[in-house]
Amino acid sequence: MTHITHAQIAAAKANDLDAVTAIIQETEKLILSRARHYAGSAAENGNTLAEDLTQTGRVTVWQCIGKFDGDVPAAFMSYIDRHINAAMLETLRAETRPGVTARAAKDFESALVLAGGDPFDAERIAASGDMGDRRMSPEHAYAARLSWLGLDYLDRPVPCEDGETFTLAEKIERETGTPAELITSADIASHRRTVIRDQVHRTLGLLSERQRHVIKAGFGIAPVAQYQPGADDDELAADMGCTRYQVQQARTKGSKRFAELYRAGAGAW
Repeated sequence: MTHITHAQIAAAKANDLDAVTAIIQETEKLILSRARHYAGSAAENGNTLAEDLTQTGRVTVWQCIGKFDGDVPAAFMSYIDRHINAAMLETLRAETRPGVTARAAKDFESALVLAGGDPFDAERIAASGDMGDRRMSPEHAYAARLSWLGLDYLDRPVPCEDGETFTLAEKIERETGTPAELITSADIASHRRTVIRDQVHRTLGLLSERQRHVIKAGFGIAPVAQYQPGADDDELAADMGCTRYQVQQARTKGSKRFAELYRAGAGAW
């Protein structure tokens, strides 16, 4: 059951701020529930995956408002729920299956079902005719299995701040205290998210104050509230005490500068 009305849906599609806010508030509980579900036990240990999935869900709601064709509340909420699930699954695969595309990760999961959960048998099935037009090459299936297991990254050499080079397992052991032989794919994914999150905040800190605020507003990065780029530029400008043009300039220049700085520091992972 939803409290959203036909009129609110129509108004939100016309970028009415009050209606959009009402929909965001109405869907927040759903987003948090789905994020906790997909994050699983990781969410109980301070893992950032749940936060990443929550952000994905919020962005998806923004997108659904403009794309939904109709104004029936029940159909609207069902539409949002479907798209939140799909978007979070894509985010989950991207976060937990590094090294292969989301499509390959999904195909390997299909092979895993056919293999009854055995990843080695799934590798064989993924490269066989059982997969139909989604059949992988043996090399691709091997890479997909390694990515699913997380093993391909354990021996990868990575630079450390003191100039030394360690394997990823040794680096995680050094930074988290988890013995290298006990590190799992979940530990790798958790460490990767932490590194990326820290790198994002370090990079944001190198931007000008206005650029940093506008970039954070576009993604709802705490403590800045989320503002939809374009649709909410007037409101964001008013809150920042500047003009709409200055907001747009800060977004354009800040996004370009962020990309340059982030790539320069990407060696952290």
